[in-house]
Amino acid sequence: MTWNPNSSCYEYVEFTSSIQKAWSTYVEAGHSNEIIRPDILISWQRSKKFGVDPFQIKIQEMVKQEDLLTKHEKNQKLLSFARPDMKHLADTVKGSETIITISDRNGLILDMYGDTNVLTEGEKIHFMPGAVWSEEVGGTNAIGTVIKTKKPVQILFNEHFCNGWHDWFCAASPILDPLTNELLGVIDISGKWKNVHPHTLGLAISTANHISKYIEKNIYQDGLQVNPFLATALGSADDGIVIVNTRKKIVKMNGKAESYFRQREIQTIDSLYELDKLVNLVLKGKEKITEKEISLGDDKGKFICSIYPIRIDYNLLGIVIRFRESKLSPGLMKSTLVQQKDPGSLRYTFDHMIGTSPTFLKIVNQARKAARLNSTLFLSGETGTGKELFAQAIHHVSERRNKPFVAINCGAIPRELIESELFGYEPGAFTGAKSKGSPGKFELAQGGTIFLDEIGDMPLNVQVHLLRILEEKVITRIGGNKPIPVDVRVIAATHKNLMEAVRKGEFREDLLFRLRVIQLRLPSLRERPSDIPLLVQNFIQKLGPQFRKDHIQINMDTLQYLTKYSWPGNIRELKNVIEQSLFNMEGDTLYPYDLPFEILENVDDVDLTAESEKDQLVKAIKMMGGNITSAAEKLGISRATMYRKIKQYSITI
Repeated sequence: MTWNPNSSCYEYVEFTSSIQKAWSTYVEAGHSNEIIRPDILISWQRSKKFGVDPFQIKIQEMVKQEDLLTKHEKNQKLLSFARPDMKHLADTVKGSETIITISDRNGLILDMYGDTNVLTEGEKIHFMPGAVWSEEVGGTNAIGTVIKTKKPVQILFNEHFCNGWHDWFCAASPILDPLTNELLGVIDISGKWKNVHPHTLGLAISTANHISKYIEKNIYQDGLQVNPFLATALGSADDGIVIVNTRKKIVKMNGKAESYFRQREIQTIDSLYELDKLVNLVLKGKEKITEKEISLGDDKGKFICSIYPIRIDYNLLGIVIRFRESKLSPGLMKSTLVQQKDPGSLRYTFDHMIGTSPTFLKIVNQARKAARLNSTLFLSGETGTGKELFAQAIHHVSERRNKPFVAINCGAIPRELIESELFGYEPGAFTGAKSKGSPGKFELAQGGTIFLDEIGDMPLNVQVHLLRILEEKVITRIGGNKPIPVDVRVIAATHKNLMEAVRKGEFREDLLFRLRVIQLRLPSLRERPSDIPLLVQNFIQKLGPQFRKDHIQINMDTLQYLTKYSWPGNIRELKNVIEQSLFNMEGDTLYPYDLPFEILENVDDVDLTAESEKDQLVKAIKMMGGNITSAAEKLGISRATMYRKIKQYSITI
């Protein structure tokens, strides 16, 4: 059944009454008739799987004002591109009692425009900046459904999954990255039933498309502004400029580049082995590459190449490649990987952070603020929460980013060697010492950052020397007497309770106070359960290829087990569990019985659907060759329970 916006009040009542009956039937019985549009029914099904309360009267997930401001900062360019169009649209529909909103890719409303009285009505259901309108939170609604489909949609009245917004209409369209087609945000137009117009969805689509085109117009200019010489290079007869998207497809080029690439019918850079390797480095998080001599094909010519990422806010949209013919002899040019003195120093950046929970986003925001300081930083948190990831990310955006990042695990080095590792030694300082002596980690980190992991395991005699470094900014090598000035930022981390260690006499109180200048406590995984599905998906994408699995589906019950498990080993344990599960699984779907036994054994309150449970039983029996005892062990249930369920579902063995 469809709704005609020009219909009378009587027809509106008839429409909503019919949809209301279908909605009630679905909510109560789990099925519906053909009156519901297929895309709406699919969204209802998703909403039900997410556990959304169909009777909620307002959105429950709201971010704090300070977190909303952080989100504004993270989406600064997107908002600057969108606001002029939103204001123009608001002026166009002024007096129609509608609301125009922009949301980020996760459904968080960032900004809105509209008439005062309807804005007030929106606040009653938390339709306002700071509210999350994803399907996971608000059920079927235009913003959340666009996020799932990346397609424009209009949702009317009782078609919403939650009855709290049954008297609202909403029409939304995605703002897509013009290079990658990834979702950047959502434009939505919403209002009460009497104001719905036949062109509402069209207005949302045209506004979102205009914003995307405006972004596309600015991408090329953004790329040229990454480094001042690029603007000159664009018109240079000697320099080629190419812009590729994140799939490495060529989307823009200047005349010099066009004559080279078009002549060879090159549309992507996958076939250019040396260039492809460099671009992959940038895509994996390296900031930029400058002045690297490479070959661009089978010919003997060499080119000097530089590569720069193009970003809108925190989203990588593409890469600028600049190249010119090399006039130097082979081997004379050295590659410069900016921001990487130590080979492992930049494995992690803030772009590697995965999570959208308020708890996690708050700590990421604090870490970004800490990166702007030179103060000693103290990271605490359980094992596996990502302390080194945060340390590297902080160094990556700090003023010290072009200097070394040196990490040392104080608990992994023998007690008798840790002093020489940290402070270095002079020639002949002890038996087995190098004849020329050796600098310590503090000297190697000069000008940069030293990360002292598991600081709680540092011996007391070494703690004295570390205290001196923090106070006086000098080190003295073992066997030497010459103070060496050091300019190093110290980031220390531990999973231990150091105050308890101080009480036991295992850690110096004065050193603890020197280390805890700026403190960050990283949340455990059980404190941010909403991030587990994102982390699971990330690990599956990364680990799947090594098991020759590309398109892996996750059974909803499997996700329940993973979300409800306590994760004492945190993210590190989750990664290991996913790797073991991918090894265990057969086919392309990850089922609960593919999970390690300790996960199934320690999660009790998973509410499995009957159909899913029967499917799992059958698969487990087949996998174990008909052996009921083995199948029961595989599923983490008793043999008696297994037989009872076989009888319950009439499974033929």
